[in-house]
Amino acid sequence: MIYARHMPVPAEVRPNRRGVKSRERVLDAAERIMAEHGFEAATLARVVEEAGIPMSSVYHYFGSKDGILLAVMERGAGRFFAGLPDLSRQAGRPAEHLATVMSAATRTLERHPDFLRLLIGFAVQPPATGDGEIRAVVRRVRDHALELLRAQIAVAFGDDPRGAVTDQLARFALAAIDGAFVACQADREVTLAGLLRPLAPSLVASRRALLGEAE
Repeated sequence: MIYARHMPVPAEVRPNRRGVKSRERVLDAAERIMAEHGFEAATLARVVEEAGIPMSSVYHYFGSKDGILLAVMERGAGRFFAGLPDLSRQAGRPAEHLATVMSAATRTLERHPDFLRLLIGFAVQPPATGDGEIRAVVRRVRDHALELLRAQIAVAFGDDPRGAVTDQLARFALAAIDGAFVACQADREVTLAGLLRPLAPSLVASRRALLGEAE
């Protein structure tokens, strides 16, 4: 399943082909500035200067800085989830299946580091703007990530995706991915793939321990 919800674009400001390119340049610039320097640094003036787009066009397509931020998050979510695998059948033994999933997830994370940096940052400290809309976007993205992890863990073990153990393993996996990404930002000598390599066998062992506790 792919996260497919996007910010609606009113018909009267729906961009043509040239407008689409301009819109993408604004989103690229805003995402880059916010990821590297923080939300407050991404002033409209700075985004406009870096994107090379007239201020009038920015207001035309986004309305405000909040509108740009929401569009950045929605676009990032769509790109991120589109890059994840949809494995409906078990790919080998449980550890092999989960290793395949984590390997694909790692490649996706490495392709979109700015989006994940924003996502984790806003999850910890949402900007005081947008009437809670940013918090809602972050929550939707993380809920969907948990849904995908639960589905793949269930496929790997033949378990119920709604089961308590499956849910706990999915939350453990998401926490491990978050932590590994943050560690890579702090220490350039480690890689995401290297840090996440033990995750698949760890999930197998964790499931065994959780089931043992439940007996």
